[in-house]
Amino acid sequence: SEQGKDSYTNAFPYIITATVAAVFLFTAAIFALYDMMVERRQQVVLDTAKRSTAIVSSIFPRKVRDQLMAAPIQGNATKLRSLANAARSSSQSPAGDQHQILHSAGPIADLFPDCTVMFADVEGFTAWSSVREPSQVFTLLENIYAEFDRAAARRHVFKVETVGDCYVAVAGLPDPMKNHAVVMARFARDCLWVHGATVKRLERTLGPETGDLRLRIGLHSGPITAGVLRGKGARFQLFGDTVNTASRLESSSVGDKIHISKETAGLLEIAGKGKWVISRDDKVVAKGKGELSTFWLETSKDQDVSVSNRSDVTANSESANAQMTQNQMALKTKRLVAWNVDILLRLIKQIVASRGTPLGDVVPEWQAKGTIPLDEVCEIISLPDRKNTVLSRDSVNSVQLPPHVVQLVEEFVSKLAEMYHDNPFHSFEHASHVTMSVAKLLSRIVAPSDMDFSDNEQATSTLHDHTYGINSDPLTQFACVFSAIIHDLDHYGVSNATLVAENDPLVSQYGGKSLAEQNSVDKAWDLLMTEHFQPLVAVLCRNEDELARLRQLVVNSVMATDIMDPDLKRLRNLRWEKAFAESSNSPVEDNLRDSINRKATIVIEHLIQASDVSHTMQHWSVYTKWNSRLFKEMYKAYLDGRAGAKDPSEFWAKGEIGFFDFYIIPLAKKLKDCGVFGV
Repeated sequence: SEQGKDSYTNAFPYIITATVAAVFLFTAAIFALYDMMVERRQQVVLDTAKRSTAIVSSIFPRKVRDQLMAAPIQGNATKLRSLANAARSSSQSPAGDQHQILHSAGPIADLFPDCTVMFADVEGFTAWSSVREPSQVFTLLENIYAEFDRAAARRHVFKVETVGDCYVAVAGLPDPMKNHAVVMARFARDCLWVHGATVKRLERTLGPETGDLRLRIGLHSGPITAGVLRGKGARFQLFGDTVNTASRLESSSVGDKIHISKETAGLLEIAGKGKWVISRDDKVVAKGKGELSTFWLETSKDQDVSVSNRSDVTANSESANAQMTQNQMALKTKRLVAWNVDILLRLIKQIVASRGTPLGDVVPEWQAKGTIPLDEVCEIISLPDRKNTVLSRDSVNSVQLPPHVVQLVEEFVSKLAEMYHDNPFHSFEHASHVTMSVAKLLSRIVAPSDMDFSDNEQATSTLHDHTYGINSDPLTQFACVFSAIIHDLDHYGVSNATLVAENDPLVSQYGGKSLAEQNSVDKAWDLLMTEHFQPLVAVLCRNEDELARLRQLVVNSVMATDIMDPDLKRLRNLRWEKAFAESSNSPVEDNLRDSINRKATIVIEHLIQASDVSHTMQHWSVYTKWNSRLFKEMYKAYLDGRAGAKDPSEFWAKGEIGFFDFYIIPLAKKLKDCGVFGV
């Protein structure tokens, strides 16, 4: 009956079914989650193994890598895991375990009878890097080596290692290569070409003299012992006389040339590439080898120029050498302009960021005082008190200068470069070198020993006091860099004494003193004040007071570069004594602000003085480069019969010693005593 049916009908079967289904789904979910976690862990292990394999592959040749990976440590799978774990946590692995991994099989080494080794070294790198920031050094090397690596991959050349600025590569191992000498010759040429293009490109960002860096290459062919020298920091290495000889050839080579041995030259002759080989006239004395007959490798991109036609090519090219030199100088000037523009734009961004207000379009009015720059030199320049102004890198990077402002800066620096004469020393290149030194000193603030870096606002205030306000005012720093760029503008390549002796028109204009320096200030300032560059002036200075301060800083800085005028020198020394001497007889300042500004003024003047002669305090090759250029400029004035010009060879050595004793060393001591800037 329906009543009996209802008494036996209930929801219990449905509950059981639902419970079983829920348990099944829950279990399936647990298994799925577990499987996903295992898969993820396995992927991590696999990714780590791939990275480890990639690292090993980048260090060792393929066959050596396979040999390392295949060494029996409880099977290859365990070997792979061991290597992956070692790469991931080598600092936690016991030294004994790592030793067992590396030494589980016999030595991995072999003799390769037919190889060609290349050593390539950047000539002038030590001097160049001595005046650069660490990040700039690595930027240069990374870019150069990346280009070399790409060329090596194209030519199937094995990169062995880099030691500092030396790049070592070999052809003929680990895979034997019949034409290894030809392959390496082509690779060496590739390296030479890409190096030249790279350093010239980087000069726009890394500064003057970057484009002058040259590559020195040495090649030698012969047998090589190669293998893995195991232990901590295991790597693939080359041994044997072939390697040593290649290194000697590189060190005895010259910039932008490929120096090859007699053995390599012979292999090129056999391969039908004798037209690539040029005999070196002089003998090379190599350490441990004695005298060697060596050769140069033809480096022109026209590789089919034969020896017989080389004289014709030389004759035809001589007429174009002058034009080529002019073109190269024009390109170099463009790179230097781009670098100077980049420096100025960064400082302009700091100026805008420090104000915290939109860019202004009101041009402050400049009223010429009707005096010469020398009369404007003052003892104290009032800098703004920005003690509590915190200028973060993010706030500077967020500033977007209008395109027309960037274009105006580019045009302005380009016109300044055109106003420089083609002097050996007092040139736009020298001005750029001085600018680099100023920028470096401004970036090398010596922080006080008691400075609290944890408090950004307090640190800013401390640095402001320590640098007398120079560090916290971007307009002041802009004025320092601007002064460096213009300080030798329109320089005639002769001294002020010569201009006075010849009664140059500048004598009547500037009263016979500091002629070149005053002329530089007026020429640059007149250009800046033209109507075309007024929008740039509006960005730099919001009002007449800021424009007057910019002018005053520029005048004092540029006039400070006249180190031969005895009156100016005496006044600067008196101001220094008044500002910094511990036992000064001068009266105590009633106004603390004036005392700080006096110190700031004299420090800025000495900053540009030190930068103007910075080559005397840098690497020996930098010193000799600029010293020889100054000698050449003075000798030219003597040969041209300029008034008062003497033969510099008669007094040069004694004059340099006196210059160091009575100017360079005292100037360096003053910079040290002021305690603001580091090296």
